[in-house]
Amino acid sequence: MALPLDWLADVLRAEGLAVVETGGWRERTASGEQPAPIGVLEHHTATPASYEDPAPSVRLCIDGRSDLPGPLCHAVIGFDGVVHLIAAGRAHHAGEAKASGPNPAGDGNTLYVGFEWDYQGVEQGPSPEQYGAAITATHAVLRHLGLPVEAARGHKETSVTGKIDPGHVDMDRFRADLVGKDREDEMTPEQDAVLRRLEHELLGPRGPNGEIRGWQTEVGPRTIVAMLVDLVNKVVPADDEPAAQKAPEGAPAGQAPGPGKAPVPEKGAHAPVQGPVAIKAAFEALSPQEAAPLLAELVRIQQQRQPAQR
Repeated sequence: MALPLDWLADVLRAEGLAVVETGGWRERTASGEQPAPIGVLEHHTATPASYEDPAPSVRLCIDGRSDLPGPLCHAVIGFDGVVHLIAAGRAHHAGEAKASGPNPAGDGNTLYVGFEWDYQGVEQGPSPEQYGAAITATHAVLRHLGLPVEAARGHKETSVTGKIDPGHVDMDRFRADLVGKDREDEMTPEQDAVLRRLEHELLGPRGPNGEIRGWQTEVGPRTIVAMLVDLVNKVVPADDEPAAQKAPEGAPAGQAPGPGKAPVPEKGAHAPVQGPVAIKAAFEALSPQEAAPLLAELVRIQQQRQPAQR
């Protein structure tokens, strides 16, 4: 007889995720009532992970611990974004759950599909690839089950014993990103391409770990959002003349500061790119009433798109 979540592999792969099926996952279950999920629960494993060792907790989640038999979740999401399927039946991941969002209190192992993100959770946050895979996987499961975004919860939101997982993850932001995923799915390929081009113009090329780096300008690496904040604050002149900025004492060269903070010049960063200059000019032409809400939204977008710090 098939276990309740044996559809997980097909649903996740259909979203383009890299999926590893551990041996016997379709028949793996803990004893007790089988899941009838009304939500997805996010956890972290509390094990340090890295790109070299992205999923060190897979075996533990299959076998369990001395104090708690496996399986301990339905899938492990590795630091590299690969999803490892653990169990299609009941898993010991949630324990007793209190009511959270639209979801009632009860046996969390029955109420939730459990995703363990493999990272340490206190000194270490999730990687950009891991966070993105969790968004995609959670969105796919919610859609398959016909559940709203609000049905995605963090263990720290349902735990009756003070759990903190997933650490370094703002669950309100996570759910907002799930809403964004809904909007992405509604876009045509042409609209998606335009959006990605605009994001590139606003935030500049990404770094090797997905971090926001900004464009190289006369005053150092700056995102368009930061440049517009500077423009409003009269830090960057409106006439595009080079602005002499002194780096704060002890600040590292090349650091991309947050909105409103003085930039740190980087050697060789003298030539502005056309994109920032054109967007600055257009922004300057707006009235204060038009510029203020646009700037607030751009700052929000930049903060949302910055991956969690590790």
